[in-house]
Amino acid sequence: MALMDRSLVQKVIERLSQAKAPALFTHLRPDGDAFGSLLGLAHVLKDRGQTPTLHVEGSMIPMYRFLPGSDLVQEIPDQFPTAADAFVVLDTSTRERVGKKTVGWKQPVDVVIDHHVSNPGFGSLNLIVPEIPATAGVLFQLFTTAGWKISPASATCLYAGLSTDTGSFRYRGTNAQTLRIAASLVELGADPSEIAKHCYLSITKERYHLKKLTSETLSLKDNEKSGFLTILPDFYSKSGAKSEDTEGIIEEVTSIQGLEVASLFEFGSDGTLRVSLRSKGRVDVNAIASPFGGGGHRAAAGIRFPKDAEKNRDLVLAAISRAIADLKD
Repeated sequence: MALMDRSLVQKVIERLSQAKAPALFTHLRPDGDAFGSLLGLAHVLKDRGQTPTLHVEGSMIPMYRFLPGSDLVQEIPDQFPTAADAFVVLDTSTRERVGKKTVGWKQPVDVVIDHHVSNPGFGSLNLIVPEIPATAGVLFQLFTTAGWKISPASATCLYAGLSTDTGSFRYRGTNAQTLRIAASLVELGADPSEIAKHCYLSITKERYHLKKLTSETLSLKDNEKSGFLTILPDFYSKSGAKSEDTEGIIEEVTSIQGLEVASLFEFGSDGTLRVSLRSKGRVDVNAIASPFGGGGHRAAAGIRFPKDAEKNRDLVLAAISRAIADLKD
């Protein structure tokens, strides 16, 4: 198991135990680890007699509705829930990423549980473990240390989070510990085949069409060591897809032989730009994203720009080129 600060872990366990009605949140445009962690923690707390509420900007997305308890996920309210006695944020690298409605809240974040190396620690208690490649894995270790029961429902959610955030155990950072956690979750009731069917073999025709439109924009540069895709605003109207349907598209570029860095640039109709970066390991994309206010991990990072989309795309591409030029073959 990854080494975690025992004193900090005990404080997090105590704070979560004290909360009768904790409000759980995760990041904008949630992925499998976000939903898996949110629901995985909720099931454990409910089994302990607590009554957590779960909040996501945009609520639940269809892709992850197969997860047990998905009907518990609510839209973020205008104000912090008055009945809640703890503000818990999962798998979220910055305070701003919790959601637009929450930015002005004066309520302090009580507990942050995450694995992003770029997380500055914006809560009163911050359990951030970059050595574990998914927040779901951090939660598993937390529950094990606390001696809390992990039901089949919670195990299913945590396994989904661990599987999707490791690229089905393909990404760098997956190690023996990761696989031991996965095995333990299977022993606790998670069904790997069923989870994989929903996560990887159940895309909608709209998502498939968006993927096709986006793949046709592929550009290779830096002696074919980097490649990037572009999503234009009208791709959504053409395909019928939604914003959550972009998940996984960048992996198609990453799989190209000889490529070091893949990037996806999503242009918003309001001039915004969302950037996703992936690396096969030799280039640290978190280091590329950080100067632009983004972050994540060495092998996966993201950036969001509120304006000047084309200018910022070119700046990011230039930063990728410099990073690749610094590589020693």
